[in-house]
Amino acid sequence: MSKSVSVYLHIPFCRRKCNYCDFYSSPTCLGEVSSYANALCNQIRSSQAKGETVHTVYFGGGTPSLLSEKDFSLIVAALNETFDLSSCAEFTVECNPESVSPSLARTWLEQGVNRISMGVQTFSDAHLRSLGRLHTKARAEQAYRELRSVGFDNISLDLMAALPQQTVPELTDDLQRMIALSPEHLSVYLLKIEPGSVFGLKAVPEADEDLQRSMYLLTHDVLTRAGYEHYEISNFAKPGFRAKHNGVYWAGGEYLAFGAGAFGFYRGVRYHVPADTTAFCNKNGLLRPIVDEIVDAEESRREAVFLGLRLSEGIDRSLLPEGKKSFVETLCQHGYATLTDRRFALTAEGFLISDYVIRELLSVR
Repeated sequence: MSKSVSVYLHIPFCRRKCNYCDFYSSPTCLGEVSSYANALCNQIRSSQAKGETVHTVYFGGGTPSLLSEKDFSLIVAALNETFDLSSCAEFTVECNPESVSPSLARTWLEQGVNRISMGVQTFSDAHLRSLGRLHTKARAEQAYRELRSVGFDNISLDLMAALPQQTVPELTDDLQRMIALSPEHLSVYLLKIEPGSVFGLKAVPEADEDLQRSMYLLTHDVLTRAGYEHYEISNFAKPGFRAKHNGVYWAGGEYLAFGAGAFGFYRGVRYHVPADTTAFCNKNGLLRPIVDEIVDAEESRREAVFLGLRLSEGIDRSLLPEGKKSFVETLCQHGYATLTDRRFALTAEGFLISDYVIRELLSVR
């Protein structure tokens, strides 16, 4: 890949916040989405990185599918005016099933979008209601068919596992329904109860560790048997369809942040745009970004370890710290990792304890 940057745009609006979510989001108000889109265009055109060649574009949220066709097109026009998108390899839009329409999908395609990421989470209507989702199983399947009929040939679906009161047979059914749709990419996340979420405030318990482990390994087994590569802790892809934008994050690449609450990394600086939609609109997109970290060589090495170990390829053996040989050997002996002359990587079992492994490898004693 030639030297280029990626672009992340945050669309923070949600019709309703899901019960498991503690990400920054704003309720949709009449006219505010268009006001936000205009501010976003101004922020893009004012970028200090003007003229950069863009490798990937990602509209995340929130719910980017709440942008009108007009507002979406205006934002893409601002991107094309400011950056060189002529060699953009992947242009993704996140969406929710209830806000997808054939007309909107056609606009995305016409504007250069070549990948869709849709949040399904489960095909159980009872669990969808528990999660606070606005769509039904039938609507999710219909939205998927609409995206296909318009012409999208790279679709990623999100699924959640270890939901409150979810059983192993229910997860198996979700996985089989996903496979039947045959998306190019799947992201499967174990539900974590976040303190600031509705579930957290109601003290909804997480599934116990044994059940989480069983569901994670079941997911690995079912999807890999169906032909998907388990290439990252939570991600599965048909050959040739790994997520390029997320790959930039995992490889320590540069990405520009646009929109309230967006995070970026550019020229050695990690930063974020303040998560305040009202202020973002009032300042016409020109909120001063907050510097989170200046990444030096040592921090880059540490990041290469904890980001690289998220991937099935793992890390170069040279990145393993001195003094951790016994720990690494123990992991391999128990089936949590593999070690070759060149690479150290976690297995599916190892992914389950990746936080512990990473802490241990990066600890200084």
